Amino acid sequence: MSPAFVLHRWPYQDTSLLLELFTPEHGRFRAIAKGAKRAKSPWRSILQPFIPLQIETRGRHELQTLVSAEALALAFPLQGIALYSAFYVNELIQRLTTPYHANEQLFRDYQQTLELLTKVEQVEPILRRFEWQLLCHLGHGFDWVLDTSGNPIQSERTYQFMPEAGFELCLALPASGPSSVYRGADILRLAEFDVAEPRLLVVFKRIMRMALQPYLGAQPLRSREFFLQYKEMP
Repeated sequence: MSPAFVLHRWPYQDTSLLLELFTPEHGRFRAIAKGAKRAKSPWRSILQPFIPLQIETRGRHELQTLVSAEALALAFPLQGIALYSAFYVNELIQRLTTPYHANEQLFRDYQQTLELLTKVEQVEPILRRFEWQLLCHLGHGFDWVLDTSGNPIQSERTYQFMPEAGFELCLALPASGPSSVYRGADILRLAEFDVAEPRLLVVFKRIMRMALQPYLGAQPLRSREFFLQYKEMP
């Protein structure tokens, strides 16, 4: 038996579900929950995202079969923007992690992120922290205190962020313009996760979006589109 969360689910044949599961021991993988759509199935109400589960699966191939599942607690009470944010976190794990790549700390960080989303009104710092944690767990972290040449970032200088590399000292304004240039002082504050000013959250978001892009590829995030639609709702 293993702790688990459902990241996503799809109908499978007439009475079953195909699940994308996330566990500390096996990472992300897929399993069939046979008969889970039946009205009398004990799994019908619990095989949902954001419910802490205890599961057991069997199988020798990539597609496992669920043999046991029980809820360890009620679903995290996520609503509105927090719910959309949690779906965004799920999609990041789906898109960026490798199947069957175990990472117990990432599982703990994911669970803590869900807990924080139920308690904190401002979701942006929580999402930025998780994005950074995920990049580090996947081996894609970069340095916030040294530039790409290995020199300490200086508060009075300006830097350009280079995806997959880090911060490069600007000797002249890049062709992409001032919006892609960051003050050393701001970078050093973000290194300490100092996001007290709304302006710094905007900077942090821009940097993290650039950092994630090489690994997400060209396909847009569906959860990001839903999130934008929600913010535009009257």
